[in-house]
Amino acid sequence: MNDTENREYIKQLQSYLYCVSLTDPSIPRVVPDGIYGTATRNAVAAYQRSRGLPVTGDADETTWESIKYDCELIRLKNLAPEPLHVFPGASYVVYRGEKSKTVSFIQLVLSALGSEYDFGGQIAVTGVYSERDAEAVEKLQTVHGIKKTGNVDLQTWNCIASDYALYNLMHE
Repeated sequence: MNDTENREYIKQLQSYLYCVSLTDPSIPRVVPDGIYGTATRNAVAAYQRSRGLPVTGDADETTWESIKYDCELIRLKNLAPEPLHVFPGASYVVYRGEKSKTVSFIQLVLSALGSEYDFGGQIAVTGVYSERDAEAVEKLQTVHGIKKTGNVDLQTWNCIASDYALYNLMHE
């Protein structure tokens, strides 16, 4: 390994250590400069001590993989979830009798909301938009002051999605 590759390797290790130090105060913060000096050696030793690894201050393969793994977990925990776009578009409307994956998703959400709204029984997830589903949607439309059609247009979908988001917050 040449000096440039070695510096990049050290810089990557320091970046991982810095990431871990953000959530573990026992790990001293190091500046990713590519130099394996006293600060890096102390941070590696502190990491090893905190994880029950042999304390050498050297980043052997086990230590490297452990630091990298911890950093990746921290990054994953801090990611915002990807939005899920299930409603096809602004001009789309779900009518009685439609059979689609969009209908299945609407039914799934209505089923969850059934504990908040009394739909008069469980909503079945069949993929076919039934009269029963339309009645549940009409109840939601009434609550939200939307024209009662039983169809799911964009305005109705947004109300259903908002209700579901609130439902999830209350049931975490």
